[in-house]
Amino acid sequence: MIAFLKVTIIFGIIVVLISKKFPLHWALLGGSIIMGISFGLSTNTILKSFFEAVKDWNTISLLLILYLIAVFESILKEKEVLKKMVNSLKSLIKDDKIRLISMPIIMGLLPSVGGALFSAPFIEESTDNDNLEPERKSYINYWFRHIWEPFLPIYPGIILISALTQTPINILVKEALPYGLFVLAIGLLFSFYKMPSKDIYSLEQVQNQNLENQEISVSQNPVKDFIISFLPILILIFAVIFLHFDLLYVLLGIVILLFVIFRFDIHQIFNTLKTSIKPQNLTLILGVMIFKKMLEVTGAVSDIAYLLNFSFIPTPLIFFLIPFIVGILTGVTSASIGISFPILMGMLPYVNPLKYILLAFLSGYLGVMVSPMHLCLVLTREYFNADWNKVYKYIMKSGILLGIFTFLRFLI
Repeated sequence: MIAFLKVTIIFGIIVVLISKKFPLHWALLGGSIIMGISFGLSTNTILKSFFEAVKDWNTISLLLILYLIAVFESILKEKEVLKKMVNSLKSLIKDDKIRLISMPIIMGLLPSVGGALFSAPFIEESTDNDNLEPERKSYINYWFRHIWEPFLPIYPGIILISALTQTPINILVKEALPYGLFVLAIGLLFSFYKMPSKDIYSLEQVQNQNLENQEISVSQNPVKDFIISFLPILILIFAVIFLHFDLLYVLLGIVILLFVIFRFDIHQIFNTLKTSIKPQNLTLILGVMIFKKMLEVTGAVSDIAYLLNFSFIPTPLIFFLIPFIVGILTGVTSASIGISFPILMGMLPYVNPLKYILLAFLSGYLGVMVSPMHLCLVLTREYFNADWNKVYKYIMKSGILLGIFTFLRFLI
């Protein structure tokens, strides 16, 4: 009981710090230090635990994966691969509504923080500002960008889940795919419900589309351009999901191959590698892994698991509520996973543990999607100058359906 109270207080401190815009990695590091001290660990033991967490191969491989994803993203942007994909879609897709959602879906393939802002100008220029309300535009831009997050193996969330639970990522992807499809279905339902066709300009009438302030022209050979531009992402997904290759080595191979194909010289390679370093993401992973290690070293995980296992709270409800609450309070999927999973792992049932892992993962994702602290939502609402309450009507309805689906799939 004492261990539970200590961790609860530390957990509360971390959440409060995050809500006050305190960097998550520092909050986790501070929480780890407080935890070590409160459980009576010596300074040498705390420092040794930190060092062991940092040098662990799971930590190192996770850092390398996230870094290579950033390099992969930089190459696709620099060589206008995404721009060609958008060009080809303009010619391939004749339905205005489908074309409207295509841009946030495409940009969602790149897990940039606040990346929904990239697709907002496309939607703005593709719609009749007088007819399509800003709240619907905000919802379309925000929701469709995140349909990939439950299952795409280039998002930090599912990668972190795999590392923390030691579950092969190809298995996680296969099991989480139905959730992503349901997120897509929800978006289609609420985006186009009672929307007259006249509310959307035909994209053929838009002569100057912009992606990050660059002109987008109509593709002359759309099928070829789409296949070529989508090929790097397709290879990545196929190799990881169907061939069961390690994500780290697949990413490394693709990055090297892209450097060769696009004929990067030494200076360009060095510059891309340098600019792709995102210290905030790397330090976040270190913070998560150190926090996880401290929970193990102090024995807090086993104590809390023992207490909750003999409480009157149903285990599925615990696996749903903890990540969901953290997701709402932080608006960051990696934070929801990094804070809650080290605690939940000690309670993981021996019978069909994957069901509980998915329940916790998707509940955290749900919390993040309905969180007012989610950066993509904040930026999208500000861009379209939408009313918070009206935007939230779309989001909450979607969230309720997703929550029901998550629980039903768990029970089946």
